Amino acid sequence: MSTPTQPIPRKFYRVAYQRFEEAEVLFEAGYYLGAVYLAGYAVECMLKALILAATPEKDHVGVEAEFRGQRAHDYEWLRHRYVQTQAPGWPLNISQALTFVGTWEPSLRYTPGVGNRRDASRFLAEARQIVAWADSRL
Repeated sequence: MSTPTQPIPRKFYRVAYQRFEEAEVLFEAGYYLGAVYLAGYAVECMLKALILAATPEKDHVGVEAEFRGQRAHDYEWLRHRYVQTQAPGWPLNISQALTFVGTWEPSLRYTPGVGNRRDASRFLAEARQIVAWADSRL
């Protein structure tokens, strides 16, 4: 792990790890939908940290402003935004993991019930892979 040194990317990085840790706690407690929701949010925050880390620091405030609104939760938009930074592309396994976790959406917070353990387990595994890869890029 190499925590970003600039304040804005560091904020997203720290939030990503905090939300992922919370997802793991919820998973262990049997709250699978909540775990998926927070793991998806962790991936979103880590992608934002990655985008910011590949962006000149003078542009961080403007890029952070782009992270407002519905599109900021859209993995496809975040993937496109990352490519715009001219950073190296996605390895196949990470692209596939992103496609899988793309089933996540903020509306999960309004879904009642605890969810499915097996589905949540896979989701967290894919999210963990993305977070670890992104971390290695920072």
